[in-house]
Amino acid sequence: MDLEHIFYYIVAALVICHIPIVRRIFCTINTLVHESGHAIAALITSGKVYSVSLYLNNEGLAEVGTKSWLSRVIVSYAGYTTSSVAAFVSFYFIYSNKLEFIFYGLLGLAIINLILWVRNIFGIIWLCTFIGFSFYIDYHHLFGLKEALVLLSASIILIHSISSAFTIFYLSIFQPSHAGDATSLKIHTFLPAFFWGFIFLFQSLISLYYVIILFIL
Repeated sequence: MDLEHIFYYIVAALVICHIPIVRRIFCTINTLVHESGHAIAALITSGKVYSVSLYLNNEGLAEVGTKSWLSRVIVSYAGYTTSSVAAFVSFYFIYSNKLEFIFYGLLGLAIINLILWVRNIFGIIWLCTFIGFSFYIDYHHLFGLKEALVLLSASIILIHSISSAFTIFYLSIFQPSHAGDATSLKIHTFLPAFFWGFIFLFQSLISLYYVIILFIL
């Protein structure tokens, strides 16, 4: 894979994530990964997933049931962590010329969410569009378009995982009772929200660092 080629997609993702209307459509891919992280963590810890919602403003909500204090902590921690890990793993596969893993992985995740969890209107429309477009380019063997979709999706997950973590870090300092997962972890662990906000931001930057060092430079 041409490393300069990948860099252009990262720049494109950076631009997309700062254009309000465009961001609402494209950056939902990271919301999907983030909320799926919560859902999968609930299932792994013997909990239940009641629903997942994907919203037009790139926010999301996973309604889950948990059985213990530890499972609640794991589920709350899983969202931003899943996005950061997914970003790193995606670029590993890109570097290894295994784009199919990312393409079918995201497609499979979208299908699972559509069938089992997502019930809000925007979420259903977005998933149907993403799944339909993915099936179309796969069925017609549009390899160039498939590569573009994979590279852009991976880049958006990377960039948006950082920007969303920064937002939570900011909120955890100035509005600690409205800082999403950081607030939830504050309640469950009695550690301050800004501690968790910092952890989310730090791990997203670590992911970016290793993506650049290992797969781009």
